[in-house]
Amino acid sequence: MMVRKQWLAAMTSIVAALCFAGCAAPQKVLLERTSSLVVYDLPAMEVMKAAEKVIADRGYDLLPSTDPYFLLTPWKVTGSFDIGTRWSRLYVEGHIRADGRFSVRAYEMAATTFGRTQALPGLVHTGYDTVHNTPNATPAALVGTEPEMQTRSARPNIRRLLELEWNILERLNPEFAGRVKEQVDFYVAHAPQ
Repeated sequence: MMVRKQWLAAMTSIVAALCFAGCAAPQKVLLERTSSLVVYDLPAMEVMKAAEKVIADRGYDLLPSTDPYFLLTPWKVTGSFDIGTRWSRLYVEGHIRADGRFSVRAYEMAATTFGRTQALPGLVHTGYDTVHNTPNATPAALVGTEPEMQTRSARPNIRRLLELEWNILERLNPEFAGRVKEQVDFYVAHAPQ
């Protein structure tokens, strides 16, 4: 219990430092920046299980991993393949620190493709010169190809996903998250304009 009180006191001072350093940022940014500094005194697997639930709440599945402190999702595709599609996947990395505490970092890899089209199907190449030289002159089946990302598609970029880190913190310690929200609300309400 004493460790948790020290942890809460440390986090409160971090939020206060962020607020009084002249951060003229909206609430969301302050909350997410706070979660980026969190180090957990909880068992590592408890933190990773909370991360799994947050990822599931966002509609992602998990891919198998040999590392218990690394979560990876398959690509999630949203949008219209005819107009534009957003591809995204999530990563959560857990790190055990030298002092035995645990931290998590969340990332999103995303790319956008515009107007994906499928190549026209072609005949299967048999090696014969003409259709009349084939041993069987029955109707030929057209074989289509899988759609491919066009060269004009954006390259995937990766960014730290502080919002997901905040969601993990909220799931693990809603009481502390509530106190941080109160302090941020107070700061935003009383910030010099």
